[in-house]
Amino acid sequence: MKLLGDDFNNENRSKFFKKNKINKRKVISAGMIHGNKAVIVTSKSPQIIPGADALVSKDDLFLAITIADCVPVYFYDEKNKVIGLAHAGWRGIIGDIAGNTLREMLKLGAKTEKIKVVLGPGIRKCHFEIKEDILDNFKKYPQAIILKEDKIFADLFGIIKKQLLNFEIKEENIFESGECTFENKEKFFSYRRDKPEVVEVMMAVIGIR
Repeated sequence: MKLLGDDFNNENRSKFFKKNKINKRKVISAGMIHGNKAVIVTSKSPQIIPGADALVSKDDLFLAITIADCVPVYFYDEKNKVIGLAHAGWRGIIGDIAGNTLREMLKLGAKTEKIKVVLGPGIRKCHFEIKEDILDNFKKYPQAIILKEDKIFADLFGIIKKQLLNFEIKEENIFESGECTFENKEKFFSYRRDKPEVVEVMMAVIGIR
């Protein structure tokens, strides 16, 4: 779902929640600081969790984040009814936000072999160019670095998948949308592509009915 500006944010959120019969009082959002902190939330938690880039819950709630190139990562253990949602920017990815989210899910009774993970639309390796001054941050993942025409690109999706597999998430339980936010202007906002004065974002939501 696309969001644009405060008025549009409120209007589009309301339309989305109404269409999908979601009680907005049951929606909890991550404050998001481009970090790697995952937080367990309950029905008693505030609706915005400061300092968190990932949320985990077992309650009758909907978890929400906003994205505009960063990767939304959805987690779900259907058997044990535990959900998670991560806002995975490059800093959070390098900081293993996926692993941190999974660790919090296990605290709520989720089982590694039962967890399914979906990587939503985000900026893919064909467009995620990085500069040499941050290259050192990726030294643990040399296979994710691509050199092309004197430019450096990083495969964020590849890093996330490697982290999930290292956590022993089954490969057949990892899914990707395959869509690039930078490339598909008609469908997605992209901060890197558009560099807007007012940040335009999309919302990602997960919940259990």
